Amino acid sequence: MTSSLTRDVRRLLGPADPAGGGPLTAVTDRHADLERILASPRPRQARPAARRPVTVAAALVLLVLAGLQFAPLPRPAYAATPEPLRFSGAAGSARETLTGIAERAAAVPAPARTGDDEHLVVQSWSLWTQVDGERVTSAIIPSRAESWRGPDDSGRRVTGFEDPRFTSTGEEWLWRYRNLFDDSLGTRTEEYPAGRFPSMWAGPPPATGTDAWLHVGHPKENGPYETIVAVTDLARERLLIPAVRASVLRIVAELPGLTYDGTVTDRAGRTGAAFSVTTDDSGLPTRHTLVVDPATGALLGYEQMLTTDAGKLDVRVPAVIGYDAYLTADFETRPR
Repeated sequence: MTSSLTRDVRRLLGPADPAGGGPLTAVTDRHADLERILASPRPRQARPAARRPVTVAAALVLLVLAGLQFAPLPRPAYAATPEPLRFSGAAGSARETLTGIAERAAAVPAPARTGDDEHLVVQSWSLWTQVDGERVTSAIIPSRAESWRGPDDSGRRVTGFEDPRFTSTGEEWLWRYRNLFDDSLGTRTEEYPAGRFPSMWAGPPPATGTDAWLHVGHPKENGPYETIVAVTDLARERLLIPAVRASVLRIVAELPGLTYDGTVTDRAGRTGAAFSVTTDDSGLPTRHTLVVDPATGALLGYEQMLTTDAGKLDVRVPAVIGYDAYLTADFETRPR
């Protein structure tokens, strides 16, 4: 990630920076300092002091300080959202195509075990938005979550965030100046004793009666997209054995308005089959897309894309506002 304008100036000045590399002074403190300076009497001088040439570095500092204290903040450009997925070869009924994949999923052998913990790795790209009065500022922030859940519901979760992604250095400077995202975000590790691993559902998913179980906390009355959200929440929480995977896919296959979009290369370079529900029930017209492995039924990815209207979000439609890539789902021993 390229450095922000603030960090560039500090690195240029080096030891001459009186802030010593610390955070910028708060806006209220800067205004108070300015008023105190302007109110102080000027000392008498026998003759005017000789003018000193202004160096490039000093001019840059004056420009930055002037912008921080006096200049109105410009509206940022659109957030740097990922390119939408590209589909090809869509043909046939979504229901029949996904039901066929579910049948193949049911016949897949159970995953090999190198341990007893359910081990998941999910890479995500999410649109983070800060609303300040009438101004909306957004950035795409990548993250990676890895978890180990034991049979006794003990476990570990490791979450790491990358720097926000912008279309220009100016956007990054504005974001950081307004303190919209904390520079200190890094890797976070959480340990859970037996019975305390966070869970949306009680116990592992059943292979039968899955429909009612899946929709606990995800009411069908919210529309077909709620089922898609439930499936993706489950994929981030539990390892889906073949029988459960097949049952979940059959539920999705029956959703009204489900479309088969064709084959696609996902964010991790894998080939999958894409199925979507488009709705404005979630607030804005959004296409919710599941990408599954056509041979095994394994869930590969989930994309949310605004199709025609971004509301007050500073993104250009069509705009991908979230994507999960499900990279790993296996049984292994928790690292010590």
